[in-house]
This record gives sequence, C-alpha cells and structure tokens, in this order.
Amino acid sequence: MFEIDPKSRTPVYVQIKEQIMLFVQLGLLKPDEQLPSIRELSKQLGINVNTVKRAFSDLEIEGIIYTVAGRGCFISDDAFSNSKIKENALRDLQDSIKSSIAKGISKNDILVLVDELFKEG
Repeated sequence: MFEIDPKSRTPVYVQIKEQIMLFVQLGLLKPDEQLPSIRELSKQLGINVNTVKRAFSDLEIEGIIYTVAGRGCFISDDAFSNSKIKENALRDLQDSIKSSIAKGISKNDILVLVDELFKEG
C-alpha cells in the first residue's frame, strides 16, 4: 500500500504523511481505521523507525490520526474537515508558487500545470 521513492527530493517522512492523507481522501483509509504499527511500517518500507514515528507524530499534531495507548494509531473521524490541514496546504502552495515565479515561471505556466494536475485526478 505504501511506497517510498528514495530518489525523491521529498523527505521520506513527508512521503508517508502525504500518502496517508491521500488514502484518507480516496476512502482507502476510513475514520477509526487502525494504521500499521510504526515498527511494522518501518520494516515493510525498509526505513528507520524514527522516520515513521516523525510522520505519525506530525499527522497526530495535525489532527489526521490519533493514538490509543497500547493499541496503536487510528484515522481521526474529522481527518479532512480539519481546517489546519487546508491552511498548511495553501501556505505550502503559496511558497511553491512564489519560488516558481522567482525562477521565471509565468502565471500561464502555473495555470496550465494546475489544470493538468486536476485532470489527472
């Protein structure tokens, strides 16, 4: 289910976070569904336990998951009704657009890319 791209410039913990958020959006992970344990996921992906722990910790801070002591991590009921997630996403997008503009990308280039991304799904 989870896949890590070791050649990506995106840190591994961010790749895990983004995949979990995508799986929630697509309905592959449902509210109150249990996630694999941190050790299990780190073993499955062949990565350090602390990397998965950081991803899960960030997701918990953002309200996407919650932890039950001795039982594990679960998807929150309101994982995507959380406005903090949208605010963070918009801030990330704004930073990326500002960086792109500074590198000579035009408004039209950005709009074409956005249209393409939304067509892909």
